[in-house]
Amino acid sequence: MNYNICIAIRVKSAKLGEIKTLLDKGIKKKPNFIELRFDYIDNVQSLSLKFVKDVLNIINHRIPVVFTFRNSLEGGQSNISQKERFKILKMFIEAKPEYIDIEMSTPENFLYNFITLASQNGVDLILSYHNFEKTNDLEEIITFITNFNDKLDQNVTLKSEIDLKIVYKAIFTAQTFKDNLIPLKLCKYFANFPRKLISFCMGTTGIFSRIMCVIVGSLLTYASIEEKTAPGQINIDDMREIYKFID
Repeated sequence: MNYNICIAIRVKSAKLGEIKTLLDKGIKKKPNFIELRFDYIDNVQSLSLKFVKDVLNIINHRIPVVFTFRNSLEGGQSNISQKERFKILKMFIEAKPEYIDIEMSTPENFLYNFITLASQNGVDLILSYHNFEKTNDLEEIITFITNFNDKLDQNVTLKSEIDLKIVYKAIFTAQTFKDNLIPLKLCKYFANFPRKLISFCMGTTGIFSRIMCVIVGSLLTYASIEEKTAPGQINIDDMREIYKFID
């Protein structure tokens, strides 16, 4: 079986040649998705619409692309103002990658407007939650996602957004091996949910859930090709080797 793997790549500068080298390596691995983490960039002011479009042109729709500029409160590497970050996220919509990852904790007034704008431009969304300290209680996170989804659907601005694909992502930090079971149970619980879910634990202790999540229903899992973008991330070659044993 082909389990979906997304390789996460740090975009550290606006030098197209530098990112092209990494992308060429990544494309050769034939992942199912590529995530570009723009919050690793050395100079935020160098980010431009032309640059992000040029980056997309390198991939040229061969692989679905996720654009991410993570909030510093949820692991982002660039400590800029919300206003600056929102401006970048809106620029991402103009570039039209397949997906943009944005936090579920985003203020509602911006989030709902952002969802509408994304829908109008044919860009799908990954709405994410990260806990860098622990793994949430199963019932707590089920309630959180369910309530968030209900509120989203009830918002009048979203009633016409029928073509927009929304994926939920709930990522935790494993303190014990047993914590791995929470995201796996979460994936099973939401298996028949109208919207797809991505869920696993970060950290070395959470590697088991990183590997197993796609087997029990997670849309994808994340892997690296060189530098990691999250604790516990493993190389795509190693991950595929493990899946050979499972098959």
